[in-house]
Amino acid sequence: MNKANLLLDAGWNDVMVIGICGLGGLGKTTIAKAVYNETFHYFQGSSFPSNIRESSQEPNGQVHLQELLSDILLKTVKVGSINSGIKMIEERLCQKSVLIVLDDVDEMDQFYTVTGKRNWSGCGSRIIITMREEESLQVA
Repeated sequence: MNKANLLLDAGWNDVMVIGICGLGGLGKTTIAKAVYNETFHYFQGSSFPSNIRESSQEPNGQVHLQELLSDILLKTVKVGSINSGIKMIEERLCQKSVLIVLDDVDEMDQFYTVTGKRNWSGCGSRIIITMREEESLQVA
């Protein structure tokens, strides 16, 4: 947790993606939740959508993932398609410093559907991803 907090503080104006990788049951979600609870109040918006893998497998799963960001926007959001969700995320998050924790990601498409490109989030934003396969995280 100390290492994660140090990474959160580094380069405050940069948008940073932090990965927590390891076997199932290792405590990745517990660490991410502890870091989130300790730091979310420093950001203009925050979200901790859990079980990304499960949510993405539902009908219209990618769209559902985008709707999970409603808590950052402080209102319920209905997304009609992946493309309209991407546009909404880009427009609404680019001016905010946000903390987003994506728990249990198993494909980087899930990451890109919810967070897009790094410049979609405002200065100082942090995105934490928990996943089992470290190799998949390299592309973020």
